[in-house]
Amino acid sequence: MANYQVGRVATPVDTEEKLTQEVNDIVEANVTVEVELEPEQPEKEEVLPDLDTEDWMSKLTEDEIFNSKEGACPRLHGLRRLAKPYVRSEESRVNHLVVVPRQVVKALHTYNGSGDVMSTQEELGIHHFPMASVTFLIQDIYGRTFSDSADAYYSNCNELGHFPTAVASARAEARALRKMLGIKQHAAEEMVDKDASEELAPNDDGPAKPEQVKLIDKIVTNLDSFSLKDLFGNITAREIYSVEELTVSEARKALQMLNEEKKKAKKKAGKKS
Repeated sequence: MANYQVGRVATPVDTEEKLTQEVNDIVEANVTVEVELEPEQPEKEEVLPDLDTEDWMSKLTEDEIFNSKEGACPRLHGLRRLAKPYVRSEESRVNHLVVVPRQVVKALHTYNGSGDVMSTQEELGIHHFPMASVTFLIQDIYGRTFSDSADAYYSNCNELGHFPTAVASARAEARALRKMLGIKQHAAEEMVDKDASEELAPNDDGPAKPEQVKLIDKIVTNLDSFSLKDLFGNITAREIYSVEELTVSEARKALQMLNEEKKKAKKKAGKKS
């Protein structure tokens, strides 16, 4: 008699459980590495120094500083570098460009064949110099506006007197930038190596210049018909006894008169010959 093993018949549920177990075995066989990511850092906002309290002079480099008689002064290109992060807009306006006449005294020399000076006479002339006035305006990133004006002409330009508009614009910009940064020291572009009192004060009443005195003495010595006494009596009512006592204005008149006398003497000599 044959032996039979009675078993349980597989049902659909058994099949589904087997398949689920097989899938779980496959998933567990795969190694999963979890990487812990650092949280994203927010972008750092650039913090600008405080315009009103920062020591801007200490931030200038060596080539951005001009050492004047008054001390260290900022140069324009240094001010531009410091202010650049703050500037939103800027504008340069030419207020006016005019011509300023100035009376000058020119010395005219007469030379001989050897190139030596035979005679010298002064001549009054008028030179016309351009003068410019410029205003520079700056608006910063906070909406504040800074402005300043400057002028430039022959008397305050040194070697750049032929470019008054450019000089005035640079000065006005430097002043506006100094206001913006709170720098009290004058900029190098504002400095003028001239004595304002000499330029502005009239010098006609001052003592005659040494070259005037020397020239007057020389001409009078060569004029037989004209003495210093005659000269003094024709140019001033003051009682003076030497050429050194003349003023600049009086010496100028004396030279004009002496030059006329020289011309008369030459004409007489020409007629006699």
